[in-house]
Amino acid sequence: AGLDVGVYFFSQAINVDEAIIEAELMLDAIKDYKITYPVVYDWEIIYDDEARTDEMSVNMLTNTTIAFCETVKSAGYTPMIYSSRKQTYLKLDLSRLTDYDFWLAEFNPTTSYRYNYQMWQYSCTGRVDGIEGDVDLNISFVDYGERYRKAHGEEEVAEEN
Repeated sequence: AGLDVGVYFFSQAINVDEAIIEAELMLDAIKDYKITYPVVYDWEIIYDDEARTDEMSVNMLTNTTIAFCETVKSAGYTPMIYSSRKQTYLKLDLSRLTDYDFWLAEFNPTTSYRYNYQMWQYSCTGRVDGIEGDVDLNISFVDYGERYRKAHGEEEVAEEN
C-alpha cells in the first residue's frame, strides 16, 4: 500500500542470550518485508499479574535492551526503545542507551519527560474511522521513511492529488 512500516517486539527476555534470540526471531520474521521505520524493543512492567520479568534489575534490563538493539543494528535496521516515562526513570540506565532512538509512551496532552525522544505515544484512546475500539496515537519527530529512502538511494514517492 506504499506505507512506511516499522515493527516492535514485546520482550520477555530475562538475560542477554534470550534478548539476542528474540531479536533474531524478529529479524527472521521481517526479512522479506521493506521495513522503513525502526525495529523496536518493547519491554514493559506487567501490572496485575506475575511475569518472569518481574525481578529484572536495572543493569540486566539495560543489558538486554542493548543486546536486542545491537543485534537489530548489525542487521542493518534502525533500533529503537519503547518505554513509558515512569518505567524509563525506574528501570533503565539511560546513560548507556544514548546510541538508540527512543519512543516515549506518556498519555498526556504534554509530556514532562526530560530526555530525548524521537517518537511519542500520547494517547491509547484514539479513534480511527474503520477501526472499532481504542487505538494508540503517536507522533514521530523523525521522518524515518525519508531517511530510509535517502540511505537506499530511492526517489521520493510522488503524492497523487
